[in-house]
Amino acid sequence: MAKERHESYEFLSKMMISLMNVDKLYNYPFLQAELHMSKRDVSAIKKGHDMFIYQYVRVVNYITEQIHLDILMDVLLKQLKIMLATHSDLVIGIVPHKNNRDSRPEEWVVVMRWDGAYV
Repeated sequence: MAKERHESYEFLSKMMISLMNVDKLYNYPFLQAELHMSKRDVSAIKKGHDMFIYQYVRVVNYITEQIHLDILMDVLLKQLKIMLATHSDLVIGIVPHKNNRDSRPEEWVVVMRWDGAYV
């Protein structure tokens, strides 16, 4: 993993902050203890400041595991390659899961999945 700073990880930061806001459990002392991070780093990450990318990845990975959200990176990578090769748009949407029938459009590809939810 690259540890050098990048100009901005704004998207990654916003995604991580959204995940942190899922539950009040993800507060400073909890993340410090679970991820062995300093209070300064947790504070900077929570505020969305530019940090080393691996810090964001650690927090995002930890929280997605805790809330049982699978990010299917291999599927996402495949779709990104198709999008770039065909000059298409990649749209990520939210579809409420339904237990009794399929709710996906015909050309829908799942790139994230909540544990126990079927679309």
